[in-house]
Amino acid sequence: MTERPFIVIDLDNTFVDYTTAFKECLTQMGYDGYADAPDPSDYSFACDDWFEDEDTFFPLHRRAVGLGLYLRERPYPHAPEALDDLHYGGFRIVLATSRYDDQEDTDRWLCGMGFEGGRLDDLAECNTDFATIVRDRWTARLGWCHMSDKTALGADVTVEDNPHTLDRLMDKKMRVLVKRHAYNLPQCERAERSGLGFAFDDWTQVPEMVECLVGGIKNA
Repeated sequence: MTERPFIVIDLDNTFVDYTTAFKECLTQMGYDGYADAPDPSDYSFACDDWFEDEDTFFPLHRRAVGLGLYLRERPYPHAPEALDDLHYGGFRIVLATSRYDDQEDTDRWLCGMGFEGGRLDDLAECNTDFATIVRDRWTARLGWCHMSDKTALGADVTVEDNPHTLDRLMDKKMRVLVKRHAYNLPQCERAERSGLGFAFDDWTQVPEMVECLVGGIKNA
């Protein structure tokens, strides 16, 4: 029996719009100068029109989490439809996030958005190969897990925005789709130049790109 290819999708600023939700929280805190701030050119938001350094960003991020930052995030346009296309196209999908400060907000967000699935954290922490577990045992439409090292998941394709994570994945010759932002343009170029992946701006592009990257696996 042919294995169903395994796709890992990051949450913040990949599947869901972190930056807009963060701006809403800053406004609630009384910071009025960020509503029209551009896409940050540094992953830490330490850049023009944002903050002087990471030490300014992280306390504000933590305050925003307390104000329900993660519950405010909304999927990018066409992202849920792309998820459906991938699922019905024969792919197994796991949402994987490195956030550890959400106090169960990820569970609540998934439930509130109507996504059918469950947490895979216990499986992610065991010694058995994670990708094998997902392929062999996971029957729900969608799973999610906390995972700081996404290279350990063994995905056939990882959809991601974090430039550091993308570099680690590509260093291991793992295939990626890059949600393009001002802070990851070098990784967009690297993915396409190396043949390990593609960059995308709109989620309508994702199913076809995934098919292109893993078509050989599905037809094996």
